[in-house]
Formats: sequence, C-alpha cells, structure tokens
Amino acid sequence: MWVRLAQHEDLPEAAFAAVVDGLLPGGEGFARGWQEDEFSQALPSLFGRVREQALRDRLIAASPRRLPDLIRQGVLGSRDVPAVLRCRPADGELLAALASHDVHRSLVLELLESLGQEDLLGVVLAAESPQPGSDLSRLPVAPEWLVDAVLRGGLRLMAAQLNAFATVNAEGRGRYWEPSGWPVWSTVGMVLERCPDRWLELTRNEGFGRVVQHVLMDCVETEKLSDEVLAACVPALALSEWAELPTPGKSQRERLRNIARRVVLHPRLAEMATSALHEATAYCVKEGSLLHAKKLRSFRPYEVMSLARDLALTSGDAKSLAKVCEAVAQLPRPTAVERPHPFDGPEPLAPKRLLSDDNRVSALASLAGNPHLKRRLVCDQLDHLHPAEIQWLRTYDVVPAWLREAAVLHKASPAQQEQEVPRLLTDEELDSCTDPEAVMQSWLDAVKDHQGSFFHQVEYAVIRSRHRTDALVRQVRAHIVLSYYDQPVAADALVRMCGGDPDRWNAVAEELASRSQDGYDESFGQFIDRMDDQVV
Repeated sequence: MWVRLAQHEDLPEAAFAAVVDGLLPGGEGFARGWQEDEFSQALPSLFGRVREQALRDRLIAASPRRLPDLIRQGVLGSRDVPAVLRCRPADGELLAALASHDVHRSLVLELLESLGQEDLLGVVLAAESPQPGSDLSRLPVAPEWLVDAVLRGGLRLMAAQLNAFATVNAEGRGRYWEPSGWPVWSTVGMVLERCPDRWLELTRNEGFGRVVQHVLMDCVETEKLSDEVLAACVPALALSEWAELPTPGKSQRERLRNIARRVVLHPRLAEMATSALHEATAYCVKEGSLLHAKKLRSFRPYEVMSLARDLALTSGDAKSLAKVCEAVAQLPRPTAVERPHPFDGPEPLAPKRLLSDDNRVSALASLAGNPHLKRRLVCDQLDHLHPAEIQWLRTYDVVPAWLREAAVLHKASPAQQEQEVPRLLTDEELDSCTDPEAVMQSWLDAVKDHQGSFFHQVEYAVIRSRHRTDALVRQVRAHIVLSYYDQPVAADALVRMCGGDPDRWNAVAEELASRSQDGYDESFGQFIDRMDDQVV
C-alpha cells in the first residue's frame, strides 16, 4: 500500500512524511526478499517529489545498495551526496556512479585520493561495467579525466612504496629473511596500458617517472613498446633500489633474477643497455658472492642452472661466465630411456622425450649464446655429456649455430660409445628376447641414480610385466610395489615371507600403519629384509 501511495501522482505534499514513515522498516529491518524490492521500486518516485532534505536523508540511509543506481539515473543530486557518504563507503561503485555526472568531478577527484591501489582500479572497472537495462551493443567507457586521475593516484601510491622499499628492508636479518615490500605493478599496469600515447611523457615525470619505467618493463608486452619508450625505461632496468639491501647473498641474487627476467621479456635491452646490464650484474655477483666456490657448492642443482641462465643473459665478464660454466658441467648427469607411447608416430623420439631432464644441457646452451664466454670452454664439455644431450644440441633451434655445428661434428668419446639408450619394451616384444630379465635389468640400471616421474615410469614398466622376477621387483622402491594393486605383487611376497606366523603379519601391519616418508627411497628388497630381521 505504501509503495502504491508513494507512486500515486496526486499524492499531496502533506502526506510525504507519513508515507516515508510507512515505507521505512522497523528496528529489525526489511524482511528478506520482497519488502526491500518493493521499497526500491518506490524510491525514484519519492526522490523526484520529496523536497525536504531530512526525509530524503532517511530514504538514503535505508537504501545503501541502491544509491549508485539512483545517482546514475540522476535521481540523487549534489545536495544528497553528504547523506550518501555517511551511509556508504566511497568505494569504486559509488565513485563510478558519481563520475557519470560531470558536476561531481571535483568531489570524485578528492575522494580518489583516499583509495588504495586495488580500489582505484575498481573505479574504472565499475565505470565500464554494463548496467541492467543498458544497451549491450555499446559498452560504457570511463571518462578520460577519471582514467587519468586513477592512473596518477596509482602511480603516486607506487612511488611511495618504491621510496620506502629500502627503509622497509633495512633491518632484514636471519636465515629465512627475504626482501619484502616491493611494489606489485600489475594493477596500475592495467590502467597504464590504456594510454600508450602518454608512455614517453610519463617516463620523464619527476614524481613517478621511475615507477612508470618499472611498470612498462614488467607489465607491457615488448611488441607494444617502441624503441624510444623502451630506451626511456633503461634507467630502471638495473633495480638500483636493491643495491644496498642487507643479506646481499639473497637480495642481490633476487635482484639479478629480476634483471634477467626483464631481458627475457624485452630482448632489445641486451643491446640498448649493455653497459648498464654488465655493471649491475658485476655488482650483484661481487656483493652477493654468487660465484664464490663455497657458495656454488651449497647451491642445489636447480639454483646453479638458474644462475647460469641469468648470467648468460646479463653478464659481460668472461671469468664469471667460465666459473658458472664449470659449475654447470659438474651438475648431476641425467639419464636417458626411450619410453614409447601408443600415440607416437614413426619418427624417432625427440631428445627431450629421452632425457630424464634437459636442464644441464639447456643451461650450457644458454651460456654458449653469450659472446663473452670462450667457446673452447663449452666445446670441452661435449665429451662429458650424455649422448642424448649431444643429440639435444643438434636438434633444437635455441642452440647457437656454432654449438649446434660443433655437436654435429663431435665424435663420441669411448665412454659415450659404451652408453646406450635402453628402450622400454612391451611384453610381446620381450617375448622375442633371449633374456627378458637382463633387458629389464638394463632399464633399472639406467635410472638407479635418478628420482622423479621418469624413474616411476621405468619401475611401473617392470612390475607390470609378466616377465618380472623377484630379483627385479626387489630393486623397485617399496612404496611403488606396496601401492601397486593391478596385480598381487606385494601380496604374494608378503605371503611367502609371513606364511602362517601371526607375529610376522602383526609386524608388517604395524610397519605399514606407521610408514612415513623417511623410507621413501627404500627398495622393496630392503623392506622385506628389514621386516624379516625384526621378527627372527
């Protein structure tokens, strides 16, 4: 009834206060669903006719979720804004609604200064979101002045974070300390990408030019950056903000990683900023002692390979490159097994499919692409590579032409000639072998010092085969055999070991119930022998 009265064309002004009282909910608020919907239908009519500000304020306070829509429709004007701001936070949706009317521009610009980075982006997104009932063939576009204000606000926030970065990390200490507080550019980058015609101008801005340089290098595809704009970003390439951070062993390594990532994103930087790259890399290596013999020995294999790839992109020091090349050569040797797949074609398997991993040879190829590393040092390593790694160098285009040619001309060393790449065979293929057990033993020998999914495939190939023997099964890791259920491999072995002895069965049950990852590398044979010794 109150809604119909509110919408009645002949409703006298004297009735407005009573109608508003009737429409507004009591202390318990609107009943869920229809009451609030009905109330919302009456609002446009009421706001169009009610002049008394106190009544309008009461209606505004009761309808916070509808306010952006009412502002967009022009139902609420400048005189209603104070009440709106009292009952609803100045979020992106509200500011986008206010920005749709130029009369609110100064207020929106003032309110934008109080928003955080993500909320600023929310203003633009809300301004360009289709509204119910709008023409979807013409999507809304945020006003240019609003995008500019959001961009400048975001850049100012990023500049403040950037200036505080060194201070935030000044007291960093401890084994597990990591640099923190580095700005996340992606949000402001989404806005900056909208105005490519202003990039060059913004990189030279005194207040936030350095931020723009960082954002463009980290967030914008290199094809979109002209040579002039990318050259203007070079001052930020070396991440000078990281130069004085504590714990240089960690901070300078992370700095070098980020510099190299930027060179990957923008290969033109290698020529545009050669001296800056070499200087920053030399500083990182020296201050972080990244190539100190003790430091290199403490690195895990993946850390050595990562360092090698980063230096290959950024270093101009032949001695540093020689050291890391030697460290790469000393990495664990991969293994190779040919693992056919039912969907393989007639062509030979690619080297990547043969190798357990190609990290070592790919790191070596990356180093070979640096003109400051002596080629002889790389060629000297060819005799020590696995034959499948030599084939890798001959196959892929990422290998420099001179190294690919050297690999083609390389004659296998005696040790390489003795290495064959075993091939996993089906049971039908094993049927024609004179000694299937010896063939499968060659598979296990090839991966005995390897871990990971590559090893798993070989182990499962052994225990699934009907040609498996107890001697072969004993070499497979215990957790693989115990968890294999297609055939009773583990069950048969346990029955033979335990027989009718309840003590043995109880010991096995207790062991399996408490089994932890500590015995992950224990073979099934070691597991059986250990259980046998416990119940003698």
